[in-house]
Amino acid sequence: MDVVELDKTNEVYRMVPKDGWLLKPLKINESEKTKKLVKVIKKMIIKGGKTQLGFHDGRSLISDVDVNVGDSCLIEIPNQKILDVIKLEQGSEAIVIQGLNAGQVGKVEKIEAGSFKLPKRVLVSLEQRQIEIPTEMIMVVGKDKPVIQVR
Repeated sequence: MDVVELDKTNEVYRMVPKDGWLLKPLKINESEKTKKLVKVIKKMIIKGGKTQLGFHDGRSLISDVDVNVGDSCLIEIPNQKILDVIKLEQGSEAIVIQGLNAGQVGKVEKIEAGSFKLPKRVLVSLEQRQIEIPTEMIMVVGKDKPVIQVR
């Protein structure tokens, strides 16, 4: 969900999944141009007992924030400061980031643990239906509503 600002104009866009497409531009407010949601895909303890987080966009950050793989962080760019942590839990808002439902936002109804053969998955309510989808295909965007504009 990168932010693009056009030179010589006051237009700022966030690239978001929409209508089954991987990414489409979404016009956003100027106040949101320094905020970005990133999904935690790796978490490891490094030398000195510090925690290193790996994000879906290739960034990594050393932090003592309480976060798990699958959660999302609202970061301030370019400072790389974590402003908020959005936990992957029942009742959270999530956006589908892959597949035919890409771009749809819904509420996480249930989280099911994975196994050796099956990945961890969630049941998400989208408008008038529910889908079960692997957690790698969603990104948590808020607790009751998205913390930044995603649609």
